[in-house]
Amino acid sequence: MPRRSASEVPPPRRRRTAAEARTAILDAAERRLVAAGPAAIRLQEVAADVGVSHPTVLHHFGSREALVEAVVARALDSLHAGLLAAVRASPERPAEVAALLDSVFDALVRGGHGRAFLWLALSGYAPTVEELRVRSVAEAVHAVRRVRRTGRKRMPPFEDTYFTVLLPALALLALSVTEQPAEGTSDEEPCGPHRFRAWLARLIHEHLEKG
Repeated sequence: MPRRSASEVPPPRRRRTAAEARTAILDAAERRLVAAGPAAIRLQEVAADVGVSHPTVLHHFGSREALVEAVVARALDSLHAGLLAAVRASPERPAEVAALLDSVFDALVRGGHGRAFLWLALSGYAPTVEELRVRSVAEAVHAVRRVRRTGRKRMPPFEDTYFTVLLPALALLALSVTEQPAEGTSDEEPCGPHRFRAWLARLIHEHLEKG
């Protein structure tokens, strides 16, 4: 049998760290969730995707249910961090609020997370409103609202701010599934999702500033 040259010998496979293995497992499970829903997350198949054993997946997550919960938590954490940063930047004009809504919508569509969250809801894995981090976003919005109303007579209650944040959160989640943009469609299409988000942004901005 001919001997292979040094250039033909594959490099030794590097052993993953625990953190790298956990991330790879989450990535594989998330791809399956987005592509085909929670039923597609089977531990043996996720393990095969990553190139690890089934017991390795169990070692990191304990169960299939815990893996699904970890996938959802990671997706929400990423979305939440970006949203809080944008809110704390204190958008002042309706166009800036619209850009914020567009970024959330794009994140839900691009990563398939909007569809995945609704799949999870239908499969009994629905995150609660609190797990969706709505309250902490509302608290950040309320803090900005309070600063802007310094010297005014009345500050609306937190509940008003909370509902004002909850409304677009639910609308964007639904839109990310029902109104995904198709190739060749214009952002300015009458009654299209982009125009709806712009209208919603004006509504939210006016209410937060004057309500």
